[in-house]
Parts: sequence; C-alpha cells; structure tokens
Amino acid sequence: MPADQTLSFAHLAIPLLGLLIPIVAIVAHYLAKAHADRQRHETLREFARAGQPVPPELLVEARGRSAGGESSASHNRNRVLLPAAVNFGLGLGIAGLFAVMSPGSWLWAIGLIPLGLGLGLLLLWLATRQQPPAP
Repeated sequence: MPADQTLSFAHLAIPLLGLLIPIVAIVAHYLAKAHADRQRHETLREFARAGQPVPPELLVEARGRSAGGESSASHNRNRVLLPAAVNFGLGLGIAGLFAVMSPGSWLWAIGLIPLGLGLGLLLLWLATRQQPPAP
C-alpha cells in the first residue's frame, strides 16, 4: 500500500473511533438494561411457579418511584428541570463563545436554539410544579 493511502485512512481513524465509542456505549447500556429486565422477569416467574408471594420491590421500577413511595407524578414534574438547566447553560455558552470568536457576526445566534429550548423546558417545569398533584 502506498504511503499516501495509509495517511488518508489514518486521518479518518480518530473521528471514526470518536463516533464509534458513544454508539458502543449506548448499545451496551441497552443490552445491560434488557439483561436486567430479563433477570427480574425470570425471578418473578420462579416466585409464581413456587407459589411464593412476590416481594413488592421486584414489581416497582427503581426509576419511577423511590423506596419511600414517592409518586411518579411528582418525579415526572421535576424530571425536566435538569435538561432545562443544561440547555439554558449550553445556549449561553455557545452564544458567548461565538460572540467572542467572531465579534460582529451572526454566529452567536446559534446559541439561541438551546437557550430557547432550555427556557421552554423551564417554563414547562414551572407550569407543572404549580399544578396540584393528581389524586
């Protein structure tokens, strides 16, 4: 193989690996989640076959409710607060970055997209927070 072709593949290796790592992490996460779900369902089947009572901890999803019995409605109301703060900060950061990098340019307006998304999520959180909890 000539040296020119080796160099052309070498400069693509880092971006390809950079894109491949998150994809592998996402696939591994979902495979582990599916495996844990299969294990939990198998345990439930074993309890049912043996005629034993099923522990309530196996029936409650860990993400939906806490051990104290907190309802999923209040958990869902607060779920948008973190993405709201992240998008708001990201929008400010991007707008500031482009404003400093190229003053007088319109590029700073790109930061308005995540900033607006963060503000929208924050307004959604405020609106759902003020509603009375469902019975």
